[in-house]
Amino acid sequence: MDKIPDLRPIVIPALEHRMDGKLFTCLGNGLQKDGHPFDEHVKSYLPLLEPVLTKAGKVKVHQPQIRKQPKSYWMAQCVFRSLPQTGTVVELQQQLRSSDTGMNTGLKELEENLNLEFRIKNASARDEKWKLMETLEAKAEAHPKRFLVEHFSPRQGPPIVLKTHHRSELHQECENHNLAHVSVDAPRNPDGSRPDVDRWIVIGKDSSAVHEKIREISHEATRVRQHAEELRAERTMKLHEDLVSTADLSRKNTAWDVTGSWAISCPSMEEQWGENDSGCSLDIMVTVSDGKKQMAANFDFIAITGIFRFISPVPSERRTEKPQSSKSVAPTRVGIGRAGLSDKGVGENVADEEDEDDDEESFEEDGYDEDSESPTPEEFYLSMSDRPSPKYPTWNYRWRGEETGEGEIQLYSDEKLCSVTFGGPGGTKLVGVFDSDLTGRVEFTGIKTGQTAGGGDPDYEWHSFNEEAYERAREGRWH
Repeated sequence: MDKIPDLRPIVIPALEHRMDGKLFTCLGNGLQKDGHPFDEHVKSYLPLLEPVLTKAGKVKVHQPQIRKQPKSYWMAQCVFRSLPQTGTVVELQQQLRSSDTGMNTGLKELEENLNLEFRIKNASARDEKWKLMETLEAKAEAHPKRFLVEHFSPRQGPPIVLKTHHRSELHQECENHNLAHVSVDAPRNPDGSRPDVDRWIVIGKDSSAVHEKIREISHEATRVRQHAEELRAERTMKLHEDLVSTADLSRKNTAWDVTGSWAISCPSMEEQWGENDSGCSLDIMVTVSDGKKQMAANFDFIAITGIFRFISPVPSERRTEKPQSSKSVAPTRVGIGRAGLSDKGVGENVADEEDEDDDEESFEEDGYDEDSESPTPEEFYLSMSDRPSPKYPTWNYRWRGEETGEGEIQLYSDEKLCSVTFGGPGGTKLVGVFDSDLTGRVEFTGIKTGQTAGGGDPDYEWHSFNEEAYERAREGRWH
């Protein structure tokens, strides 16, 4: 045979051979006995009979660390050297100390023959599998070197696009064969979902042709993304329009039911952290427990998820009944624009302008107390009649949550006072402000798309983002 076939990739099981009643196996790179190959450095694993001494004749403090081997290893090394394989580990080791003649000559010859036999049979089986592979990707993954040699020698041809997860070895082989190669993000599926293989590799002999193909793929990715965004926006608007068409808008000054699902648009979030299938959302809920009412919302702002807890803007003296707490919290305006809200149904936040200074002073005195021992800070309790309305469209809120990447809880985020202003037909639109250390102060808009949102326990969710939870999560990341 002119050339010994390459060993890899291996596609057949090990060959087996019995000699003198002992079973040996071979995978083309040497004999093995019970999974152990011949080890010419066997003595490096023998335990020391005496401690190592210093030049002064004293025992060294730091003795050599010798890795222990199983009994099957010592038995195999004895068999390779035609030594008895019976006895204790100490007895096997003693045989190897006193007599290490190298591998038995007959076993050496057997090893050479089995290595060649395995490589020939493995290459033949590999060729049969190769012929049955129907795609370029299958061949490139099975044997990158062979694929590139066969495909690009001697032809010039256009560059090829391989949709495979196994790109690392292909990149290396392309370097070895002086081929141009670039990985690129794959276009999304027509519905905007991520394809199974989201990174492709383009390979060719001509670098300029490869980069032109990259531009084509990137252009297609942009087109698909824009189309998916348009479809998503159309679906969202259709849900919103259907909801508005069924809402009772006959009484202009009535309170609004803002609970439900909201599609949120926050360009700064989407541009920095969003992907094609990413979007912001808000699910607002009202809960009543033990006669105490709260309004909260689960939010997903791509980079951060968590919970809002709203604070009523209705002055306590104007409520039909007091909230179930010992003190009330007056509203504080947080300036945001009204962009995106129809004038219809949007009123002033506080009815009497002269009350604003008193309200703000009241908030500073009676506002959020992060050291409160109450399970729920009192400012989050509402009276049963408190709801967003044309008269009170702007509601302040505090939030807690975590980053979506490593799941790091955003400690002290609830010290930031943010706001949402509802408006539009029946309170089905909103604009808001979100403030975090990660994102800074950003504005968002939203439209209501669903009438009801899943219920939840605001107290439980709120406390799942406290300092104790932060410490547990931090320790978990480091262990």
